[in-house]
Amino acid sequence: MGDLNKQEIIEEIKCLLSEIDVKKWLRLVRGIAIFVISILVLTYVTDYVLHYKIEMVFGFRGFEAITPSIPEFESIMVARGIQALITFFIIALTIALVAMFTGKDLNLVKMLTLIFHSFIIVAIFTSLQTPFILQVPKASFVIIDASMENVTFKNASLVGLTPSGEVHISGDVVRVAYLRVFKAYPNLTIPDWTYLEAVGLGDALEKTLTYMNMSGVSWIKGGKEMTFEKIDLCRGNWSEVSYGRLLTRTPIRIEKTISFQEYMLSIFSLLSTLGLVIYNTAGFKKIYNASWKATILVGLIMFILLFFFGSL
Repeated sequence: MGDLNKQEIIEEIKCLLSEIDVKKWLRLVRGIAIFVISILVLTYVTDYVLHYKIEMVFGFRGFEAITPSIPEFESIMVARGIQALITFFIIALTIALVAMFTGKDLNLVKMLTLIFHSFIIVAIFTSLQTPFILQVPKASFVIIDASMENVTFKNASLVGLTPSGEVHISGDVVRVAYLRVFKAYPNLTIPDWTYLEAVGLGDALEKTLTYMNMSGVSWIKGGKEMTFEKIDLCRGNWSEVSYGRLLTRTPIRIEKTISFQEYMLSIFSLLSTLGLVIYNTAGFKKIYNASWKATILVGLIMFILLFFFGSL
């Protein structure tokens, strides 16, 4: 009796397996592998560029001695992964909406398989950028706005504004939980850095001053710890400054000349986006047996959305 039950179970398992389209699921797994590989290629290229092809300095007075930290490999991978997922979502949403709007069955597995496989375009064009990346001259940037955590000033003398008025701080060590530092003119107007990046930064960098907005400020005065929750438009002097983590930065390119290699990198980036659109548009037509009108609509929507929101 026991042997009979085992035989029935085996037969049921065989029956279930025979109903599963193994090739379909293997294609999906292969697509996922391509998607992951494309993220790794993007991550390695970005990591190389950040470490060897970009020179970045702080443009703030008193911060010249410290070097802006470069994101770690893991952080770059997470960022690139998020970008890839956004791109994936944009493509999937476009195809799904047009398919449903035209009355087609969604055919989810085939759609996902198509989109995952399309990222081989990203991996190929990113790899083709490598010779130009190796030859491109190092680009210099100056940071004109940044936010940091766990900042420490040594031998500091600071003055700033609080809700209750002006405050003066002097201490061997002044600690700040959160700090935003930025460049602005003496009348507190901020230059149009985007415009100046194209016409020249020198004059603006010389005429602007360094201002800081601080939160969680503490220091020792007369053996007693003093604290302020918030200090704005702070300026001053110090012998040394350090920070725990750089949260955000706004870099502006110093030199205006764009090399031939950089133009080629931009072209390859555009070709990568076009390749994604063409691959998925052709796949949409094949999977859903779509009309040319629906196919062109998918391609246009996809390109516009990727151009503005999903560029890799």
